[in-house]
Amino acid sequence: MVSIEVHGGPTPHDVLRDAVDWGRVVVATLARGVVATLLGLALWAAAPAVIGWQPTTVMTGSMEPRLTPGDVVVSRPVSAGEVKTGKILLADDPDQPGHLRMHRYVEDGPRGTLITKGDANPQQDSTPIEQSAVHGVAFLRVPFVGAPVLWIRQGEWAKTGMLALGLFAVLALCTIDGSLRRLVAADGTDGTDGTDGDEGDEGADGTDDGLEARDGAATRLQSVAPTVHDPEPASRRAARRRERRARRVRRFGAAAAALVVAGVLLPAQAVAAPWSRTTTTALSFGALTVPEATTLVCSPNGDGSVNIAFAYGGPAATSFSVMNGTTVLATGTTTPVRVVGSGLLPLGQAYTVTLRVNYLGNWVSTSTATARIQTALIGTNLSCG
Repeated sequence: MVSIEVHGGPTPHDVLRDAVDWGRVVVATLARGVVATLLGLALWAAAPAVIGWQPTTVMTGSMEPRLTPGDVVVSRPVSAGEVKTGKILLADDPDQPGHLRMHRYVEDGPRGTLITKGDANPQQDSTPIEQSAVHGVAFLRVPFVGAPVLWIRQGEWAKTGMLALGLFAVLALCTIDGSLRRLVAADGTDGTDGTDGDEGDEGADGTDDGLEARDGAATRLQSVAPTVHDPEPASRRAARRRERRARRVRRFGAAAAALVVAGVLLPAQAVAAPWSRTTTTALSFGALTVPEATTLVCSPNGDGSVNIAFAYGGPAATSFSVMNGTTVLATGTTTPVRVVGSGLLPLGQAYTVTLRVNYLGNWVSTSTATARIQTALIGTNLSCG
C-alpha cells in the first residue's frame, strides 16, 4: 500500500504570512531607495569639486524661492566674457570680508564693477563687486543636502538629532527582509530550465524524488509499500514551498517598491536649470538673520542737526532708524542718517543712541554699538556728546 498525501489550498495563516513578507520587502526596498537617493544627492553636491567647480551651501533666504537655505549650489568657473546680466554669481562679499555672496547680476556698475541683487531683496546690494572677485556662475542646485550644515551652524540641535535618528531608522529598515534574502540565497539549486527548482524532484505519481517504481516497470518487480512512513519528503516539500513563497514575495515586492521609488523619489534628484530665468520675488521668509550695524559715529552739521554714520554689511535693508531706547529719532535709507532736533528729546541732556536695521518690515536688528547726542539748553540744536 502506498501512502498518498493530499494538499489543500493555502491556509489563512499562509496568506497572512505572505502579506507580511511582501510588506517587509516593499518597506526594505523603499528604505534602500531613500538611502540611494540621499547618496546620489550627496554625490551630485561633492563630485564637481574634483574638476574645480565650487559647491556652496545656501545659508540665507535672500535668493528665495529660487534658492532656499540648506541647498547646495555648484558654481563653475567662467571667463569674464561669460559673466552676463541675469546670471547668479558666486563672488567675494565686499561688505563682509571672508564671506561669499551669491546674488544675481542685474546691471553694470561704475568703473567696470557688477551690481548684484538677491531675488528676495527689495533693493540692490549696496556695494558692487569687482569682476576679479567673481568665483564662478551658479550651474547646479542640489536641494536639502546642506541642511545639516545650516542647522549645526545655527545651533538647531533638535533638527540635527531628528535627522540623525531618521537616517538610523531608514538604515535599520533596509535590513528587515534579511531573513527572506538569506532563505532565497540558501536555495541556490534552482533548475536550469527556469522553474522553481522543485518540479523535477517529484515522480510522475506524486511521490518525492521518483524513488518508487510503478508496477510493471522495467524491473518487472512489484513495488512494495514501506512499512514505516518516512516524514522526510513532507519536510522537504514544506521547505520548498517556503522557498518558492520567499522568491515570489521578493519578485513582486521589489517590483512594486521600484514603481513607488520611481514615482516619489526620483523628482528629488539634482536639478540643472537655466539660471538666467527671472525669479518671482518672495515677500517673506523665515530663515533670515539680519546682521547689526557697527561703528556708530556722530558728526555735527552746520544747521543744528547731526549725522549718525555706521557700517553695515548685511542684505540690502529697507531703512535704518536712529533709536533712543524704543523711540525713533530719525530714519534714512543710507548711511549716514541725519537727526534733527525735535520735542522727542528733553533739552540740555546727553543721550546714548543705537541704530536699528529694518528689513522688509518684518525683521529688525538693533546695534550694540552706540553714539552720543547732546541737546541744547535753549532751542532744538543738537551736538555730539
